[in-house]
Amino acid sequence: MTKNLPLIPTNEDRIRTAVLRARRHVDRQALMSAGATFVPIPGVDMLVDVSVMIKMIDHINWEFGLTPEQIDRLPSQRRILAYQAISWAGTVLAGKVITAQLAISVLKSVGIKLGSKQAAKWVPVVGQISAAALGFTALRYLGREHIKDCEKIAREVILRLSAEESHLSSD
Repeated sequence: MTKNLPLIPTNEDRIRTAVLRARRHVDRQALMSAGATFVPIPGVDMLVDVSVMIKMIDHINWEFGLTPEQIDRLPSQRRILAYQAISWAGTVLAGKVITAQLAISVLKSVGIKLGSKQAAKWVPVVGQISAAALGFTALRYLGREHIKDCEKIAREVILRLSAEESHLSSD
């Protein structure tokens, strides 16, 4: 992913393209998580959920030019704008390295209760389907919400850039 690092989208077409690619990725990752529910080894689905979430959030950040590496490569003024926009959006997942600990805390806050998901998994068929649906829904929701946050950040960067440009042109 480090070859051609996308920049923060600076127009609506680029934002739409990033959103579409990120949504496709989120849906694929959520399906992978749901499939892991059917593995009959205790704890495997939770490990997959954490791993999938880390990869999913990293990919979304990458699509929007919001990984720490991408932001660090920006010129200093744009880097400041990016961090201001991230702060303004109030997201904890953009512009950061996503750790397993952060992923677990976010998953818990969304409602994947480890015990109930594990317990439901062992009820034949219906329980497994319920656990898979819960995992899919939670990860898809998380991913889509993060995409919305990244859209807000990109639009805020556009606003700040245009305000900066109009300020420079008025001088």
